[in-house]
Amino acid sequence: MKNREKIIQQPVNILITSSRRPTKSMRTLMRDLHTVIPYSFRINRGKMSMEDIAELASNLEAHHVLIVERWKGGPGKIEFYKVLDSHIEITFPILYLSGVRLQREHKIFWRKQRIRSRSLAVANPEKTEYQRLAEALSKIFNVPLLPEEETKKFQIYVKISESKNRTKITFFSNIHNMEVGPALYIKKVSDSDLKKKSC
Repeated sequence: MKNREKIIQQPVNILITSSRRPTKSMRTLMRDLHTVIPYSFRINRGKMSMEDIAELASNLEAHHVLIVERWKGGPGKIEFYKVLDSHIEITFPILYLSGVRLQREHKIFWRKQRIRSRSLAVANPEKTEYQRLAEALSKIFNVPLLPEEETKKFQIYVKISESKNRTKITFFSNIHNMEVGPALYIKKVSDSDLKKKSC
């Protein structure tokens, strides 16, 4: 509770949590995302219901919730929710993952640098088919969507590209001038389930 009270004194844009009984790799992915997404608040799910998550997000005055879902012992899906007056409602995009590359697997282990990102941008993708996804992430993270060459004044930027016939979402550090992750390899981007979930 003390940690929650401390964080409430700071602006919170997005609450990061997981499905129940997260694996070690899911918890690591949550920590990685927390360090690169400004004004995020990470909490272990524990026994919290979706209604409890909605209440916490509302108390934090967060605008969105990010939930890492489990599949076959690891992170298999990421869902985003809008925080409304009395509940949360799932929103585009729903990211089905084919794999992840955690920060510790990159040349620079960003989280061990003990730098919390305070500025983030989303780079305009080269492929037009990724434009809707880029616009959605820009809105959810509450950060600008810019040409990649204009992201250099930000600590971190998000890049969406194609890698080995898969969509890749990753984070680049302008401090180190290299990719620091986490990198998300996307099997499918969906909005087909949007009408099924609100809490």
